[in-house]
Order: sequence, then structure tokens, then C-alpha cells
Amino acid sequence: MKKVLLVTDTWAPQVNGVVTTWKNLINYSDRQRVSFEILHPFLFKSFAWPFYKEIRLPLVSYKTIENKINKINPDYIHVATEGILGWHTRKYCTKKNIPFTTSYHTKFPEFLWSLYKIPKIISYKVIKKFHSTSSKILVNTSTMKKDLNSRGFNNLIEWTRGIDRNIFKPSFDKGLRKEIDPDNNKKIILFVGRVSKEKNINSFCKLSDKSNNYKFVIVGDGPIKESLKKAYPKIIFAGYKFGEELAKYYSIADCCVFPSLNDTFGNTIIESMACGTPVAAFPVNGPLDIIKKNKSGFFDNDLNVAIQKSLKINREEVVNSTEKYNWDLCFEIFINTIVRKN
Repeated sequence: MKKVLLVTDTWAPQVNGVVTTWKNLINYSDRQRVSFEILHPFLFKSFAWPFYKEIRLPLVSYKTIENKINKINPDYIHVATEGILGWHTRKYCTKKNIPFTTSYHTKFPEFLWSLYKIPKIISYKVIKKFHSTSSKILVNTSTMKKDLNSRGFNNLIEWTRGIDRNIFKPSFDKGLRKEIDPDNNKKIILFVGRVSKEKNINSFCKLSDKSNNYKFVIVGDGPIKESLKKAYPKIIFAGYKFGEELAKYYSIADCCVFPSLNDTFGNTIIESMACGTPVAAFPVNGPLDIIKKNKSGFFDNDLNVAIQKSLKINREEVVNSTEKYNWDLCFEIFINTIVRKN
């Protein structure tokens, strides 16, 4: 059985697309004669990123990481994130002339600009240097691949994602629907994800002041949740939901909104569509690659227009549009990439 070392600066109990992707892939790998060892922040002492407590920064030296990797003695090394653990592992592989692969999950330059106004030209220079010694870089969509190519990134491999169809499938919980809309006379408009500034969630929240025909629901948590609850009392904040409970929220919603302008994919988009709920979004990376206009949702520079168009879509068509998303293909691309890394 081949051993893969996965290095990631984010891991459970953190909730995000990186963790979701790798936990699903690792669960799938159990049947493929591949084992994973994971280096993540919770193996070490760590502290919270200032103003963003969900992100943990590990207090760990290069020597500690070197010793851990030597002890694991992996067949392949894949670095999923560009954080402290990622940089230490990059240094280890470069010093010892060991090939490794990476993936581009998060648009950190946009993330850092939205939160701290760090110029993107500086961040992209650092991120490009990080990936420059990687044999192959896995990217989530063709749009992301084109964007990174234009910035001088090389050795890019287009990847994909999967859906657990035992969980994310059409269903209907009358009790939950009635709890959210007791009079059963409004459309339920849903957001699922981190409640944070970089997700552009304010664009979603502002819509709640413009229409009395919709009931807005946010599933998730994050650093600005409490301030949003005070600013938008009409919105229902349900907190984090997982598995079948999350699928119920998707299924009873009439439309799911993906307001982010800076994501590389959007796992919640395909989860929602697998439950039969169309997705409204802006025409940006992620939605442009995943949403089929008037078949699985709609994207527009006006979110309200995107919602109105999405509400007219046949839910069966929405489900059918997700057929290509499966963990078989996701795992196959990953394995082929790390094995043929030279």
C-alpha cells in the first residue's frame, strides 16, 4: 500500500472547502490501497490568526517537520496549502531534492486584500514562488487554470470535486420548512458557508432588506456573524450544519446563493445542486465553471436577477447537471498527478 503525506495548514474541526475535499478523498482512498498521513496544525501548539479565530497558526520549527517527515517516510508528498507547514515541507523537499506536488485551493491574494488591504501584486509574487518548485499544481477549474497561467504559473493540472450522493440528494423536511416559513408563503433563499468578510456575504444580507417575498437563511458561522445578526434581524442564522441535516436545508430552500467573488471552486454549489436546489451567483471563477445557466442556476452581476432566474428552473434538471461530479474522477486525477510528478 502506497503512503501519501498530505500537508495542510487547515484541518478539522475547521470547516471549509479544503477540509471537506480532503476528508472525502481520504475516506474514498481506503478502498484504493492508498493510505494517508496528515500533517496539520492541531498536531502542534498553535494560536489564532488575529481577527480570524477559525484559522490556527502552528508554532513549529523546520527541524520538527523534518523529523516528522523522515519518520513517516512517505512514497509521495502533497502540499495542500501555502501556510507555515506548507513552507516547511517545501523547504524539506527542496533541500533533499524530493519531488512533491501542490494544490491551489484558496485565492490568498484576494483573501488578504479583502481583510487587510495587502496588495495583491505582493501576495501573488509570494504564492508563485511557493508553487514554483512543485512538480504539478492541482487547480479546481479551467477558469482558475487560465488565470494562473496568465500570471506565470506552470505545470497546472485541472482537477474536480465529488459529491456524496448518499447524503446530498433531493428530500423534503416539512417540519424544517414550516419552522423557517410558518405561513408557507415565501421563497427560502439560502447561504451556506463561512460567515466572513471575504465571502462577500454582505451582498447576500443586503437583499433581505429589499424583498418581503423571500425568507433568508444563513447556515454557517464565522467572525462577522454576530454583527450581521444585529444588522439584519430578519435573517435566520442556523449555525453550522453537517451531513444529512445540511442536506435538508439545501433541499427545502428554493434557491441557494453563492455570493463570493474570490473562491477557486465552491463545494456548496454542487452540494446544493445535488439536492435539486438551483444556485444564484456572480459571474466569477467557480460559478462560471460549475453553474449551467437556466439548468442548474444563474449568474449575473445583479444577485437579485440571478435569484429570480434561478427560481424558475426545474429542480430535476438541477440534479441532473451534477452527474460529472464524483469522487472516482477526483481521486483518479489526484493519484495520476502525484505518481507522474516528474
